[in-house]
Amino acid sequence: VLMRAARVLFPAVMIVMTGTTVGSAGMIRDSEIEAGLETLIAPMVTAAGFAPGEIAVRVVLDPDYNAFVAGKRVIYVHSGLLAKAGDVREYLGVMAHELGHLKEGHVQRLDDALQQANSTATAATLVAIALAAGAGSGDAAAGVLIGGNDTAVRGFLASRRRNEAVADEIGIELLEATGTSAVGLRDLMARMARQRSIPESRKATYYSTHPGANERLRTLQDHVNRSPHSETEAHPHAVEIYQRLTAKLQAWTEAPQRILARADKLAPDATMASYMMAISEFRRGDLTAALVHMDALVAQFPEDTFFHEFRGDILFALARTEEAASAYEAALKHLPQSMLIKLSLGRALIAGGSDAELTRATQVLREARDSEPNWAFLHRQYGIALGRLGQISEADLALADEAILLGDRQRAAQLAKRVLAREEVSQVVQSRASDILFRYGRDAE
Repeated sequence: VLMRAARVLFPAVMIVMTGTTVGSAGMIRDSEIEAGLETLIAPMVTAAGFAPGEIAVRVVLDPDYNAFVAGKRVIYVHSGLLAKAGDVREYLGVMAHELGHLKEGHVQRLDDALQQANSTATAATLVAIALAAGAGSGDAAAGVLIGGNDTAVRGFLASRRRNEAVADEIGIELLEATGTSAVGLRDLMARMARQRSIPESRKATYYSTHPGANERLRTLQDHVNRSPHSETEAHPHAVEIYQRLTAKLQAWTEAPQRILARADKLAPDATMASYMMAISEFRRGDLTAALVHMDALVAQFPEDTFFHEFRGDILFALARTEEAASAYEAALKHLPQSMLIKLSLGRALIAGGSDAELTRATQVLREARDSEPNWAFLHRQYGIALGRLGQISEADLALADEAILLGDRQRAAQLAKRVLAREEVSQVVQSRASDILFRYGRDAE
């Protein structure tokens, strides 16, 4: 996924603007939400034959009910799906279906279909359908179907229906293998089937991008009638995780005044009510009130990773960078592989500015960059830390990598030339700069 720009609203939770293949509004990058959503599907990921942690879940900031796969190992979930799903079982049902797509390699088959299109017109139509399915545009999907007489297009659409049926079948197998009720997936399909009579403009995107709801509903209902797990309630811990994630998402996306007025009713318990109020106070700029809430929560729950993390966010916003870094270090101690916590820690350490802090910043930001090498923002933060530490050539290379990811080949080549013009550059740095210049040198002329 190409990250075209990033606008940081607060350290832990970021709105990342993306290309149309992921969603017009952007992605919500939040360590707690992503970790929680991935934890919930971990048993099904293993049952599907993937390694633990191999499948990532990303949240698209969009009120529509939709989910889709892109790339080989990423499932995108709209914030609207999380808000509107009946319970955690419906979320698990949707994810079982999407894991079915990943297991069968349907994304790769879509790429193959585009490559094998027998005319420019057909290729354009297939791309439009693919974008409609991925970006969640029901209107676009409907538009490309009008007058679709091309054999390849009809074959493509038939293939998509088959893919949906196959993904359902695998999803059912994954739910069964993990002892999870398929009632949530059945309820989703019933919701989609009911939309058949709704005007196109009011249909959820998931209906447009996942065709054949009535037929699939019958299959799912048959399974629910037979399965010994149909009456199995979701595990209490899974329910707790899901309620916490959706409450947190609500606090970040709804009006702060509404949350503050109704937190006790909206939250699943008193702890989450306080957490939601802290987020809302933070969003409306009352950092002192937010910190009071988080100080109390951290004192009560010292092992909670994400309470430490958000407390760090508040301290960072208050320009208390040393305390913020300590809070992030405490969070990282409990979740050492979190890229987003490392990013927040690195930024706090950069703001501190001492040599010791900058050295630590380069370490954690390098680890964060290596975790998600296609995110340009991470390369930039790493470059800033290197530059502040006086490692100018290494910083220029990091900024060149950022430029490459942003599509600015001219700037990448110029930065590489600047590195090569310096004396006493290490062989590793020189080799990397030469490679960039070889690839993009013409753009610098």
